[in-house]
Amino acid sequence: MSTVYRAFDETLERWVAIKVLHREMSGEADQLERFRREARAVARLSSPNLVSVIDAGDDEGHPYIVFELVDGETLKDRIRRERLPVDEAIAYAIEIGRALVVAHEAQLVHRDVKPQNVLVDKEGRAKVTDFGIARSLEADGLTMTGRVLGTTDYVSPEQALGHSVTEQSDVYSLGIVLFEMLTGDVPFKADTQVGVAMKHVRDPLPNVQMRRPEVSSTLAAVVERATAKETRHRYRTVDETVHDLEQALAIEAARAGSTTGGEATSVLRQLPRESGTYAPARLRRPARWLAT
Repeated sequence: MSTVYRAFDETLERWVAIKVLHREMSGEADQLERFRREARAVARLSSPNLVSVIDAGDDEGHPYIVFELVDGETLKDRIRRERLPVDEAIAYAIEIGRALVVAHEAQLVHRDVKPQNVLVDKEGRAKVTDFGIARSLEADGLTMTGRVLGTTDYVSPEQALGHSVTEQSDVYSLGIVLFEMLTGDVPFKADTQVGVAMKHVRDPLPNVQMRRPEVSSTLAAVVERATAKETRHRYRTVDETVHDLEQALAIEAARAGSTTGGEATSVLRQLPRESGTYAPARLRRPARWLAT
């Protein structure tokens, strides 16, 4: 659908990332609208845990979005390299959650929360990206008949069934990402994507403590509630989820301190309380780009 290039902004003298919609897609009205909507959606948001939009436009029939360049790797790459320490997994989940809170305050549901859409910079900060299928809670969104929007490994039961999505759908996906960070693998597998999606609808989530015994009961309860099949049993908001995650992180700090006979020696990132703001912004005029 699109290609991302690393480029140099000659006006501001900095490296950026440019996402260019493929020419064959730019002629399809729904794909072009999704692409433009992504630019508009992210441009309205401001958070240290969101990849920010710098510019957007069209260059000779090639629609593009210019993002800040995040020097790092995807969270998926981080998970593949090694199983994350429990405290680090919680910290990433909190940062992802704070980014989603900002989006939800702007009435936007991401709908495709997954480790591949989270970038981790050199300072270890998680940044959520790719709002290409985000949907406004205030208006009817685009649909694709017969196709589940969202990646099936992380899709909520209501998305898998083609029902309306709310911020609780992002809560579910965040819970699945947390499960993967803690265990090193996604909870459900099948021969087909439809098979995986149906497991999210029907199969109980594997017990996270059975796969990783050192996970606290408090954290296991957060995972269980975030991934509840029925929305009435799930966290109502990401903000509630983040609150309980912060409590779980405090427990990890206390446990680390007790094992060392004093203060915790494990490195827990100091997460600022403020995640950002919802602030409509205007895109600046196109600058000069030199792609590499």
